[in-house]
Amino acid sequence: MIQIIIAIDPSTHFLYKIIDNIKGRGVDIKLTEIHPTEESYANCVEEISHFEKGTPVVFLGHGQSDQLYGGENLDSFPKRPIIKLNKMNIFKGQYLFLLACDSAKLIKSSFRLSKVVKSIGFGGLPTSMEEVEKDKKLSTDGISEQTIDDFKSEIVDTVSNALSFYYKDFNRLSDYLKLLIDQRINNAVLRKKDRNLADLLFKMRNEMVFY
Repeated sequence: MIQIIIAIDPSTHFLYKIIDNIKGRGVDIKLTEIHPTEESYANCVEEISHFEKGTPVVFLGHGQSDQLYGGENLDSFPKRPIIKLNKMNIFKGQYLFLLACDSAKLIKSSFRLSKVVKSIGFGGLPTSMEEVEKDKKLSTDGISEQTIDDFKSEIVDTVSNALSFYYKDFNRLSDYLKLLIDQRINNAVLRKKDRNLADLLFKMRNEMVFY
C-alpha cells in the first residue's frame, strides 16, 4: 500500500494522473488531500502523524528547501507551509518520496531529525511558465508552453511507472526512476528534437537525491 498526500490547488491538478495510473495498475493506495482551508490543514497534519510506520509515503505538491506546502485557492487562500523543516520527524519510520521543488535540500537538511527509513527528493521542477521566468537560467533558454506541458507529462509517466513497480523497494525505485528519465532524455533529443525538454529532464535526474 502507498500512502499518497496531495496538496490541492490548480497547479497540482495534473499530478492526479499519477494517482490514477498507480491505481490503474492495481496498487492499493490511501489518499490524503490537503484542501485550502484551515480545517483541512489541521486535519491532514493529524492524519499524517498517525500513518502506519514502514509505509511508503508519497507527497505531491509544492515545496521549498525548508518546508512543504498545503493546498491553495488563488482567490481566497494562498498556500501555506504544512510541514516545516523542524517538523519533518512527523515522517519518522516511513519511506518518503517527495515530488516537490527543492525537496532534495529539505531531505538533506532534515535527514537526522526526520529519521525516515529511506527518502527520495528532487531539485527544481518547473511546471509553469511563471516558475520558468523566475529562474535566471531557464528564463533565457526559450522554453515554450509546449515544452512545459511535455515536461509535466514526462514527470507523470516516469513517476507513475517507477512507483507502480518498486514502491516496496526504494533502492530499486531510485535506480529505475533514473533509468526511465535517461530514456526520456534520449527520446527528447532524438525523436522530439526538443533540447529544452531534454535539459529539464536532465536537471530532474541530476538533482534527485536518495538517502
